[in-house]
Amino acid sequence: MILSKAYEIPSCDDVELNIKRQSKLEFKVFYDDEFEVKTLLFIIPGFGADINSIHYVSEYAVRNFKVAVVNVNYHCIGNRPQTGSSFYLDDIDKLILEHSCKSLGINLNTKDLQTYEQMSETFRFINAIIAKGKAEGRLDSNFFLNLHVSLNPTKNEYQNFGLMQAIDILNAAIYIKQNPPFKMGGGISIIMIGDSHGGYLAHLAAKFAPWLVDGVIDNSSYAKFLWRLIGFGKEIDFMQYAEFATFDFFHHINTHCSTKTFWTSNKAHPNFFSPSRRQIRYILEPTHLEIQSKISKTSYVSYHSFYDEYVSINEKIELYDSMKKLGFSVDFHKIDKIDGRFVKNLKHGLGISMKLLIKKELPKLLNKISLKSKNEIQKSVSYPCEDLLYKFSEGENAMKLEIKTMLKAKQNE
Repeated sequence: MILSKAYEIPSCDDVELNIKRQSKLEFKVFYDDEFEVKTLLFIIPGFGADINSIHYVSEYAVRNFKVAVVNVNYHCIGNRPQTGSSFYLDDIDKLILEHSCKSLGINLNTKDLQTYEQMSETFRFINAIIAKGKAEGRLDSNFFLNLHVSLNPTKNEYQNFGLMQAIDILNAAIYIKQNPPFKMGGGISIIMIGDSHGGYLAHLAAKFAPWLVDGVIDNSSYAKFLWRLIGFGKEIDFMQYAEFATFDFFHHINTHCSTKTFWTSNKAHPNFFSPSRRQIRYILEPTHLEIQSKISKTSYVSYHSFYDEYVSINEKIELYDSMKKLGFSVDFHKIDKIDGRFVKNLKHGLGISMKLLIKKELPKLLNKISLKSKNEIQKSVSYPCEDLLYKFSEGENAMKLEIKTMLKAKQNE
């Protein structure tokens, strides 16, 4: 009989920005109580999805492959309208609004815009003025206004991007291994599968804890990251670096949206997203790959379109070529044709359903990976990043992150 159990546990604080976390980590486990579980399969949602989106495919995997499936609502997963985020205007949004409206001869006092209702009313007012200007011939029929709004994620979280999210997934894995709701047969292997951002997090989890993650199945993830997804791109160019833009709300306004974040591009600010902060989040970082390979070699399967409109395949080719040289098991599918059943298009994600990806690749990966002697594997890894040293370790029933300046790190050696 297939059962499920939901959990809420404390997880990581924001060590980089020294922010005490207020929210709990939520995850759900699906399993069959009639057999012993030897593999945990993490199905990791990407942007615009959460654990409510993948119940059906989770039960399918349990039913057909005798695995336990874990779904994790990692930090800031609720950062899209469909997953519960809300819109608001921060100071930069208000500045953009003021300057854009002045070009139309509209003077606004944005200090009065404090609520969602006030923001919506103002946008409707501007949209109506543009519509009237077009009807009277004062504005070109193709004219539209570019504006920006911010997204406040559920649980009042924010976009840390990648690092806390991957640690959340690993903390869920450690908790389940130590508190299994199912019968566990000896050791247990861990496989992580995801598409786009979910695939990126699977890779990042394997980087932070190579002793825990035995296999990764990926569809169309990025090997570094996309600048527009971090949240502060509007400081540079809100039209080029917003996370997404839509005409769905107002026909004459192209509404650009980005998630709330405390990172900034301002080099003088303590929250500057420095080269070190970027480097630790790169999957394609040669020195880090070499360090990772010396601890444990995760097996990787990946699909990527030659014509992906968001993520260049060139980074993935470079990534997996580097991994092969370091002895990782890599099965990389570079797609340039549609088969109509598995690959349905050549855009980002290839139109591949999670169910079919699991059906095709999970059995092969289950046969390939062998249980590691966990007691003999080093359960910590340190990555030098410009001026900082990031050390990830497993201890006290959770992942631990320590960050030191490189000078202090060398003095302690």
